[in-house]
Amino acid sequence: MAENVIIENDIIKVILTPENGAGMLGMYAKKDGKELPIMPDARDESHELTWCNWMMIPYSNRVENGKFSWEGKDYELKNGDIHSIHGDTRTRPWSVEDNTGTYIRCDFKSSDHADFNWPWPIEARGEYEVMNNVFSMRMMLWNRGETSMPAGFGYHPYFSRQLTEKEEQAIVTVNFHGIYPDAVTPCIPSGPAEPPAPELDFSAGKAITTEQFFDFCSCGYDGKGTIKWPESGVRLTFDCSPTLSHLVCYNPLDYCYFAIEPVSNANNGVNLYADGEPTAGTVSLAPGECLEARMDMKIDFI
Repeated sequence: MAENVIIENDIIKVILTPENGAGMLGMYAKKDGKELPIMPDARDESHELTWCNWMMIPYSNRVENGKFSWEGKDYELKNGDIHSIHGDTRTRPWSVEDNTGTYIRCDFKSSDHADFNWPWPIEARGEYEVMNNVFSMRMMLWNRGETSMPAGFGYHPYFSRQLTEKEEQAIVTVNFHGIYPDAVTPCIPSGPAEPPAPELDFSAGKAITTEQFFDFCSCGYDGKGTIKWPESGVRLTFDCSPTLSHLVCYNPLDYCYFAIEPVSNANNGVNLYADGEPTAGTVSLAPGECLEARMDMKIDFI
């Protein structure tokens, strides 16, 4: 098995695991001689994370019961009892095609895996790069089948609640138009998106506490956002390409982290698309066509 890979400069350090989904094991900001865990280190045995960030391909989040219809044909994925979650590339080995120490490119071919859990063959690419105080990620997905396929993807980063102070609270600012209700099944939309309730409106900035659980999918995400750790003097500003028009926000109360996930499709997007929901985010990807997205994260010391 290949070793973990580190890309870094004087400000940012990122640990990656190409053999395990080309996911991330840690992200640090270097300040005053210390490495501050912007994302929790998945190598730390005090929590149960396998990765602190990974790519969800060829769909984000869940497909309800693992079943969907596409162009008049019914399909059923494995793991339908947990709604076939987060695609099928995150536990697979990816090949490292380039590594400069500050940049790495990893590629994936589903044809290398006879048990790949998707009806169409795909190829994917993940690129990670540190440049001055910016960490940039780029993701690409190709349909290598002979017919069009539903497509979507996204990033699943976890962020640390505290960097230096035990009682520190991260403050998140993000803007989106609506949140999908999930009155019937958790994380599966039960109707069109609705305006966010005040307690889930982060447009003016809101502290992430251990007293308010949430796990929701929003649409109309503008691709921008910030996370501040005021006591530590660190601000993370992110900028995403328009393809990532949805945002999944998850705050588990008993852990040292929370998730802010820019994604292209809604939860159960492929079925929402089939139902004619205009905000589904799932797209029809023609044979040979590529879907791509970018997420940049800028570190400032404030």
